[in-house]
Amino acid sequence: MESSQNETKNGPQPQSAEARKNAEAKVAGVKKGVRTPYSHLFRVVHWVIGISLVGLIYSGISLHASAHPGWSLFDGIVRPWMWEGPVGVFHLVLGVLFSAAAISIVFCYSQRNGKRQTTHLVLLVGSLLTIGTGLIMLKPYGPSEVYVLARLTHTVVGLVVLPLAFAWHFWLGVTKRRPVLVPAFHPTAAPRWRTFFLFFVLLFFFGGLIFGLVTKPGVYYDLVAERLETPEDDLRALPWSKTRPLVVPLANGIGFDRGRTDVTLRALHDGNELFVLAEWNDPTESRHYIPWQKTADGWKRLVTNPKDETVFYEDKFSLVFPLQPDGAFERFGCAVYCHLGEGHGYGCKEAHQPSDVWHWKAVRTDGSGQVDDKYWTREDEKGGPRRGDPKKGGGYKKNESGDAPHPAKLPDQLASIRKGAIPIDKAVNYSRERAERIVEETVVPGILSAPFVGDRGDVTCQSYHEDGRWRLYIRRKLDTGSQFDVEFVPGQSRSFGVAAFDHTGKRHAYDYSVYRLRLEE
Repeated sequence: MESSQNETKNGPQPQSAEARKNAEAKVAGVKKGVRTPYSHLFRVVHWVIGISLVGLIYSGISLHASAHPGWSLFDGIVRPWMWEGPVGVFHLVLGVLFSAAAISIVFCYSQRNGKRQTTHLVLLVGSLLTIGTGLIMLKPYGPSEVYVLARLTHTVVGLVVLPLAFAWHFWLGVTKRRPVLVPAFHPTAAPRWRTFFLFFVLLFFFGGLIFGLVTKPGVYYDLVAERLETPEDDLRALPWSKTRPLVVPLANGIGFDRGRTDVTLRALHDGNELFVLAEWNDPTESRHYIPWQKTADGWKRLVTNPKDETVFYEDKFSLVFPLQPDGAFERFGCAVYCHLGEGHGYGCKEAHQPSDVWHWKAVRTDGSGQVDDKYWTREDEKGGPRRGDPKKGGGYKKNESGDAPHPAKLPDQLASIRKGAIPIDKAVNYSRERAERIVEETVVPGILSAPFVGDRGDVTCQSYHEDGRWRLYIRRKLDTGSQFDVEFVPGQSRSFGVAAFDHTGKRHAYDYSVYRLRLEE
């Protein structure tokens, strides 16, 4: 009574800003037909994080399914009901959107008073874990154990913990907490448009910042080809120690050290030719390509999976250069060219912009001192997306003859076998008499090879495997005159991607980042 008299005597007391805002929200809520205690920002972020989380789970299942069989729960094969196409790109975009929204909702949640729900905490902590481990997987510097732990955590939390928590949260929303479901999501009740606008500005800013740190090449992503006066015939003699190295972390491939290896690149040029040195750790020198083995009962083809061999196969290395500026490649790298599904065990390479591909193969081309000069384009009626540059002769082919249970050719002598292949000029037709001279357990190559003649043979190489490490020296003219080859110009840069294969045909270690090769003038 006394307080009422004082209030009347002294006049109405001014409301605090928070009380006035709550009162306005209640009035607006009544006008809209919705009463909500949730802030406008909290409700908008609910939509963003919910939609992006569903997309991440769906695309994450496809990415996990396409991983190597020893890790995937789906034997490394994308099922027909899974997401197909450039899934890695969508997963990355959704991840950036989810990251910005998750950080925002953590801020909103920390401002709330009242009881904390267990599912809320699981979703929030799980979201932060997937964001952190995802960044480690995108840039897997450091020991392989860190990458393996990050991948395991990301998979378990992203594909098990978060989906279960999200499903339970959704179930509670449509049952026990149904009365607050609409107020928690209603985007226009008691709107705070200034906050709403500011949120999206910050969302795009921080999303772009995260995205830029992950995908946008910077100074430290440049590979500088320094000017050289007089090249040497032996590429090992070039002054590589004076060049600045670029280290590219690769992950998620078969073999290597738990799927991890770092490629160190160096480059030189003399105004006419480009020279590249690539070095990476690989504990075994693999120079087999589905070979034959002589047994007591005849011949045995050494193969575990003809469509996705990961044992009796060669080591490989590749560099990919878009022929024309490609905005999508600049942002996502090789992720835009790798399509899941389409009946492939790992991924199909299809480029909407033609790309020059240097594909070194330890068996099929290295014996000829060449890197396979190929290009990627769109799949059409003329053939698949991966194609070889035109050639006038030479090349490689499988050492088989229809359904015959033996190789089509034998080496004229075992000493003629070169780096896991039989040179075509040293191969002779199979005959029982020649086969009987070969000792049991002898392995005969599954590939016949000869140097490419023409456009496809423009890239030459020298390779050495010592102390568990490959050293690959590559040499090519800056301008070959071919429409399928990228032209290098001193003073200019070219974007490129990198991949390494450890005795596997498809399941290479990769990196989504984009790098630039810049030639000094």
